[in-house]
Amino acid sequence: MVVMKKFKLCTCSIIVLILVSCTVNRHTTGNEVPDSRNRSGRFLFLSDAHLNTFNDSTKYGDDTGLGLWKSFLAKADALISSQSPDFVIYTGDLPAHYTCNGGCYLPPDGRAAHNTNLGTILMDLRTLVARRHIPFLYVPGNNDAIAGNYYSFADEKQQTLFSLISEAGNPYPALNVNASGYIAPCMVSNPHPEMGYYSARPVRGLRVIILNTVIYTKNFHPADGTTQIADGNEQMQWLEAELKDAVSTGDKVYIAMHIPPGLDAFGSQKTPSPTWVHVPGQTQSWLNSFLELVSKYQQTVTGVLYGHTHMDEFRRLYDSSGTKITGVAISCPGITPNHLNNPGFKMVQYDRKSKALLDFTTYYTTPTARYWGDSTYSFNKVFHFSNTNTLYQNISSASLDELVPGMNTIYMVKNGSALYNIRPAVEVKFGQ
Repeated sequence: MVVMKKFKLCTCSIIVLILVSCTVNRHTTGNEVPDSRNRSGRFLFLSDAHLNTFNDSTKYGDDTGLGLWKSFLAKADALISSQSPDFVIYTGDLPAHYTCNGGCYLPPDGRAAHNTNLGTILMDLRTLVARRHIPFLYVPGNNDAIAGNYYSFADEKQQTLFSLISEAGNPYPALNVNASGYIAPCMVSNPHPEMGYYSARPVRGLRVIILNTVIYTKNFHPADGTTQIADGNEQMQWLEAELKDAVSTGDKVYIAMHIPPGLDAFGSQKTPSPTWVHVPGQTQSWLNSFLELVSKYQQTVTGVLYGHTHMDEFRRLYDSSGTKITGVAISCPGITPNHLNNPGFKMVQYDRKSKALLDFTTYYTTPTARYWGDSTYSFNKVFHFSNTNTLYQNISSASLDELVPGMNTIYMVKNGSALYNIRPAVEVKFGQ
């Protein structure tokens, strides 16, 4: 872990100014009712574009063609201009899928199309946030490794997708933030760039911890000479150290990842399977370790964000007793309609003081639409939730039977009801 060093300033007035700009009230909790006197902030939440630069058109079941992608970029640029989000976060899976014939490994001489898709979308996302210099945080997805689907973030030569568009002055994974520093936007910790996880402070008082949860899946394959269990354990230890450090600095925390913990709802058509694997030889599973940390640092962790499912869903995280909900995770739907969903993304509201998540608006379209259009829905309105509560309070206080009808309404991003049983994915508990 990269520990923030103490530093001295010449005058007490400067010290006071820095402390005011970098910390929040330590007596607030992430799940408290927001102070109505504080204007709410916003961030743009994107995921799962799966861009196919070799196709112009897109239909349900396809990856994103160039027409839909350009339509998205125009819509996102307009929203950035009109709503001025504080930062943008992308929770993984940039390029189009490819056919895995006997395995998903891509040899170095077979990566041309994959790398073209990766390079194009990375440059387009850079352009999207460059004009207004908005912090942009990237999260590793299972399709993003240049060695292939579910491979380690770095390949055999320690190269990552960022090697395709290296820019020393303003590098990924966190665009428009200082490489190091104490005043937001800044990087806080990036101990292993070749592994994809890091933390950054996009706004004062908020630390976003980026995890590479591809490491925790049963399909993970290291190509970089490491082992899954060593990488997974090291990342979990780093997460704990980051949470402890956030408490000491007064930061609130969002934890962002691609593949969420719990059960795979898509797989529930047959038998629900865990999204994270329990590797033989572990004293405790990564799922249990993660849930323990969310429970222990409940007053610090004010939001959990994820992608991967392509759907508009959420998950409730429980403590070891299986009775207390200690956190709520929300997804971002895919820009791709690959899973028969409508293309979508979100603008999320949060309280500037407590950093608690308050509501979100989903912007969606159809795959064949010439322009993105103005179709939207508000989460709180769909579920008839109170705007005076946080998302955690609203979601944790409702019964599963009360929640599922609303989830079925938005799950496919307003492209009809869910095609399979989504209930197994909602409750995330020890031992799954």
